[in-house]
Amino acid sequence: MSKSRMELLERLLADWPAKILSLAGAIALSYFYQINKLEERPMSVPLVVVTNDDFVPASQYPRTVRLVLRGESNAIYAVLEGDIEATLDLRGYTGAGVWRVPVRVEKRGSALGIDPLEISVDPSDVAVSIEPRVVKEIPVVPSFRGYLEPGFELAGFRLSPAKMEVAGPSSVMDELADAATEPIELTGRSDNFELRTKVQLRDPLLVLLSANVVDFSAEVKKALVYRNFQGLELGYVGLRDGLALLAADATGAATGAARVAASSAELEAFTPGPGLLEADLSDVERPGVYAVAVSPRFPAGFDVETWSPMVQNVTVVASDDAAVRGVDSEEAPQ
Repeated sequence: MSKSRMELLERLLADWPAKILSLAGAIALSYFYQINKLEERPMSVPLVVVTNDDFVPASQYPRTVRLVLRGESNAIYAVLEGDIEATLDLRGYTGAGVWRVPVRVEKRGSALGIDPLEISVDPSDVAVSIEPRVVKEIPVVPSFRGYLEPGFELAGFRLSPAKMEVAGPSSVMDELADAATEPIELTGRSDNFELRTKVQLRDPLLVLLSANVVDFSAEVKKALVYRNFQGLELGYVGLRDGLALLAADATGAATGAARVAASSAELEAFTPGPGLLEADLSDVERPGVYAVAVSPRFPAGFDVETWSPMVQNVTVVASDDAAVRGVDSEEAPQ
């Protein structure tokens, strides 16, 4: 080896510990410089809970977690929120109790291949109670909001499907009796209507095992008020020429009564008059004593619940006989 090369090597090896320390310091300074250039980006993502088929959460837990992404500015702000998933994995927990479970963070899509990228999560773990999973079928009930138009009432309704399957922790399922729909608006309605609505579970720990949509149909009718009418004059129609109504039989009644239902407005505007109870004599062909049916003749919109008499005894004579007895057809009860 030449003398010049020996001198160069000696100079390089001279004070080598100091030179190595200087190199390490330079590397450290470069690292810290790069670290100081990194920026932070806060982000909230849903907390996805994964369970097995036998046990499910029985206590409330955070629905979202807060992440902080640390890296180069242009890289971390290019990460989509859907490309980082936070998971609470309960598949390995096969006994009831309270467990502290770590929150796992998984990078996907745009978050892959970014270096450097640090991700911190808050909370880093979650205490959750676990109970056996129970499945049962419960009825669906409608939830209403508002009021129908004045004078109308909900006469009936139908839900399809009428029942749904729900799964959840045993302690919650023991208390669960039904599932309610989203509020169904009644305001301003006065006719039958149909709509599609969703089912709302009151507890977020419960899960519907079928579609959460039901078909609802409602029957709307006038709100009826009942009223009794007394002393209604009986009317007689259809008597043939040559015959006359002598008089009501002694066992019959000259007046009647009826119990009717109608809206309050219709009843307030109604004044009873003749002809509301009517006996049809068109089938009477000759003089005699007859039991004839009495029918109600109230205006449209009135529902006649009951009336009396339903049958009236009458005596029919020839017109000449009526005159001999001093009772002509015009004086007979009408």
